[in-house]
Amino acid sequence: MTTTIIIELNKLDADPKNVRKTYSADSIAALAASIKVNGVLQNLVVRTAEKKGRYFVTAGERRRRALLLLLEQGEIQKNHAVECKVRDSEDATEISLTENVMREDMLGSVSQLSC
Repeated sequence: MTTTIIIELNKLDADPKNVRKTYSADSIAALAASIKVNGVLQNLVVRTAEKKGRYFVTAGERRRRALLLLLEQGEIQKNHAVECKVRDSEDATEISLTENVMREDMLGSVSQLSC
């Protein structure tokens, strides 16, 4: 069962079960710029961490890092509200893998967007 809740940014941690291990600084900066203008368009998926009141980001680590960059830039506060879907811990690796494998870049489609 999935529950959607609001969690403060400073209570979200990187999930050691996340299958993605590398992140481009340029990509994070571009995503932060988009979030600044449009907000977070897709909820983060989290699981409860061992430490009370904390959550691991199972899917959406790039979004979390972009939010942390906005925090560093003074654009948002550490208690910024983040909409998250809470999932079971035993599903963490599968959820992370699914998000990273099933996504598709739009590179070929971008030229079709201009009119």
